[in-house]
Amino acid sequence: MNNHGTAIIVGGSLTGLAAAIALARIGVRVTVLEQTVRFDRGGTGLGVDRALLADVVGVDPRADRDQPHLPVIVTSRETSTWHAIRAWLSALAARVDGLQIREGVRVTSVAQAPDSAAAVAGGETFTADIIIGADGYRSTVRGAVDPHHAFAPYAGFLIWRGLVPERVLPARAVHAHAIGGRLPLPEVARLIAYHVPGADGSVHIGDRQFTFAWYDAARTAWSRANGALRGDEVRHSIESESIDDRLRDELRVAARRAWTGITLDIVLHAIDERVIFGTPLTEYYPHLLVNGRLAILGDAGHVASPMVGHGLALGWLDAHALAAAVAAEGKPNERALKAYERARLSESQAHVAESQRSTRELLGSLTGRTGVT
Repeated sequence: MNNHGTAIIVGGSLTGLAAAIALARIGVRVTVLEQTVRFDRGGTGLGVDRALLADVVGVDPRADRDQPHLPVIVTSRETSTWHAIRAWLSALAARVDGLQIREGVRVTSVAQAPDSAAAVAGGETFTADIIIGADGYRSTVRGAVDPHHAFAPYAGFLIWRGLVPERVLPARAVHAHAIGGRLPLPEVARLIAYHVPGADGSVHIGDRQFTFAWYDAARTAWSRANGALRGDEVRHSIESESIDDRLRDELRVAARRAWTGITLDIVLHAIDERVIFGTPLTEYYPHLLVNGRLAILGDAGHVASPMVGHGLALGWLDAHALAAAVAAEGKPNERALKAYERARLSESQAHVAESQRSTRELLGSLTGRTGVT
């Protein structure tokens, strides 16, 4: 396609990179502005749909061609790690014409004029035909798209996460599949753990990792006292280094109270080795995805609990719909963005509504909820 328009994508994570590649493939000149300089953190594990990813970016992540395939563990679903997916997308983006990635660029505001849009970062102003916010649950672009619903509110849980190498666990761990479950206690409301590829991408037994998500509804007061929450607004995640010894001991006691076997081994290793970190859960119900030449997608546009799944897939569906709308219009403009919104808003709303119902149900099932509100 001969498309000479321009786009800025704020945020270079999994959805932002996929959207950038999809737009560049149809001829749009794309600049990605990403505030992080190095993505060397392990992140966590997540489900991945490689067939959908192939549709979005035009390259099959299941095949070894110009770059190695994307490593996944295949059981009842496909799972990988944030780091592996981001590395695969980055390698692909580096080979796509018309796509530039600027790292270490923190966008502080966006604005629009009748014929262009602008992103301000430090002393620089970047202009393009459209600006797409793929900047996560604390999106800057969202505030310009829908100022009345600018932040994703706290949903009542902290999710503890971590990655644990299979080799440090008892031998029986290699036979475990998805493990965990629910308990009617706020500090251990829910846990899920499953295999993902190893830090080097290996999927061989002994080289893999376990990822886990532990829902803790008893840490709201702690999160507010330590700055992760301000009212109902989530300010930041909780890095392992900021977990004090008292809280670490409380987590050990809660884990031993709730779990046994491999489940307990995984969680205790993450606590003891200081690889556990916390993410206050947010939920964002979108009323708008577009305002003129500005649009949001992925976690910037809709945030749901991992309990209902498909969060990454929905972001990639956003990217696919955005590129399709721009291709149909012939250039990136307001009409294309409105077509994108028509294609994606109702599904995004339904997904978040399902998440909100699941969250209310889980919170309502807990006993002794002294730290939830």
